[in-house]
Amino acid sequence: MGKGGAVLGIIGMLLGAGGLGFAFVVWYGQNALESNINQLTGQNIWHRYYEDIFDVDLINTYMPIPNISISIDLNAQSSIHLLFTCTAITAGSPLGRSDVTIYYYIDELIISNPNARVGTFYGNNSFYIDSVSLNYFSEGWAAGNHNISIFVRSTVDTNYLQYCHLTVQSFPE
Repeated sequence: MGKGGAVLGIIGMLLGAGGLGFAFVVWYGQNALESNINQLTGQNIWHRYYEDIFDVDLINTYMPIPNISISIDLNAQSSIHLLFTCTAITAGSPLGRSDVTIYYYIDELIISNPNARVGTFYGNNSFYIDSVSLNYFSEGWAAGNHNISIFVRSTVDTNYLQYCHLTVQSFPE
């Protein structure tokens, strides 16, 4: 075999080694992706839905929304993502502010931040419809039982909520 054949042989070996290296990278990436997917299937998801009208008729009083309470049991320290959505119907008031403020109530503690607030100021007695979304992410939740609810306060007795949905996701740390 001449010089040209030797060069072609070396090029062939380099291409073969490169192909093996590329195959290893693909195989390793696929296994890593599969491992991450398996971790995701270990997460827990809970939800509650309440479509009836909830009349927030006690002025400036924290009121729990019926049937929007979730009790979770974590096996290990976890991160938690909470999502609450609803439709808020507020009545405009010529006397001043007419609004609804929504809070998470976790393990018998009202979480003041974040909160969601919708409403009107010096309205014309019309009703206003708003979509509400309240997100919360927290790390370092201890293993054990935790209770999550939604509390609402209103500045007038004519506001109400409907189509309330609470979703809780846990992610082991």
